[in-house]
Amino acid sequence: MSDTAVLPRTGYTLRRDRCVIEISSRPPLVRGRLTATGGHWTPGSALTVTFDPRSLRTGIPFLRRAFRGDELTFTAGEVAEDPFVVEGSVAGRAVRLRGDVRHRDEHGVVVWAAGAVLPARRKPPRAGRFGRLLARRRLRVEIAIEFVR
Repeated sequence: MSDTAVLPRTGYTLRRDRCVIEISSRPPLVRGRLTATGGHWTPGSALTVTFDPRSLRTGIPFLRRAFRGDELTFTAGEVAEDPFVVEGSVAGRAVRLRGDVRHRDEHGVVVWAAGAVLPARRKPPRAGRFGRLLARRRLRVEIAIEFVR
């Protein structure tokens, strides 16, 4: 029996202090972590994670200034549970993640997934030189999120 076979169809809320969203480019020029500000997931249904681009933590000085703007929301209409597969979008860019449910109990669920944010189809408006460079690249994304009731 898979880990998610016994998950009830009730909604879970993202636990902000137990969420990691890490992005990196290939070749690894840039690597950073983002902070989630909220989200929810109903197994077998929609997944939504909201994060703040200004929360980027990276080892490159002044890179944080390149990520200005409002909160971004990642949405996926339907999430496969075994294996954990997510196809959605953020800021108009397609995102594909594949992973699994690492832990589950009566209080919550921990999911892990990795995948890619595909390159932007259009040049981003009001982006600086560095922002345009990243928009043309495929970015690797890795998430580890705990959802609680």
